[in-house]
Amino acid sequence: MIPTSDAAEPDYLATRLTWTQQVELHMRAHNSAPLTLCQKRRLRIARDNGVEPWDAFEQIVGADNVWF
Repeated sequence: MIPTSDAAEPDYLATRLTWTQQVELHMRAHNSAPLTLCQKRRLRIARDNGVEPWDAFEQIVGADNVWF
């Protein structure tokens, strides 16, 4: 068996995600329904006001938008 290191991780794991990509990642992880126009607008406002992606997801998308 050949030992591996962190350097063996795929490039996409070391890539920094944009704010919007982080919100989209949260949405996929929670199986969220597609965003409404109002939610998209509110997410843009939250981003512009410095709200963290996870907090914006919780406040704007939240559990009400999750499909089971």
